[in-house]
Amino acid sequence: MSKEITLGLIDNDPLSLVALKNLISQALQQVKLIWAVSDSLRAQQLALSASPTRHPTILLTDMSMPGLDGIDLTKKIRLHDPSMWIIAMTSFPLEQYRDSVAQAGAQALVSKGQPATLLALLSRIVTALSVSEANTHKTTEIVTLESGFLPPRQAFERLAQNSKAQGLETFTEVENRIARLCSEGYSTPEIQKELGVSNGTITTHVKRMCEKVGAKNRVQMVALWVKGQK
Repeated sequence: MSKEITLGLIDNDPLSLVALKNLISQALQQVKLIWAVSDSLRAQQLALSASPTRHPTILLTDMSMPGLDGIDLTKKIRLHDPSMWIIAMTSFPLEQYRDSVAQAGAQALVSKGQPATLLALLSRIVTALSVSEANTHKTTEIVTLESGFLPPRQAFERLAQNSKAQGLETFTEVENRIARLCSEGYSTPEIQKELGVSNGTITTHVKRMCEKVGAKNRVQMVALWVKGQK
């Protein structure tokens, strides 16, 4: 008997949560939706549970959430789980989160405005998981991931390695560009215009960059980055 494929869903938008529940339940009857919550801290608790009735095979998570956002949620789960497939979703432009959520350990980022794309991806993952019951090498052959994203086990290993080396070497391409622009005197609005992203996105990136290098503020982070380039 094949192992049951289960799914957990987190979205702080009640209407979106209901829509996604209905979409998945109707289109993917071979998948069992075991929980759907609007609180990310609750989702973390459920996803890391040792109980098979709570611990899902696949997790769908929104990105923009209060408290614990989708990137932090993904990272906290991935650091403890090498097998769960984590699919991130957003209503915002994908480039706003792609690099960060890939580094956090997710397997894909999809637009909420493209349900057909989401269902196609989930269908491939389900097929891969079913095939891997007999042949563990077949999983990644069936699911082709976008550049930067890795299968669960490899994402787990990369994150574990990066977590031991928190610092400048963990900056993503976008974060290095932001650091360079900051070092050249660009203001936040100017960086926003240069990269074509929102003001809030730059602020979020800078906050994460400071955390990575243990800087108290943007000025200190940039000073450390400049020193690291020598």
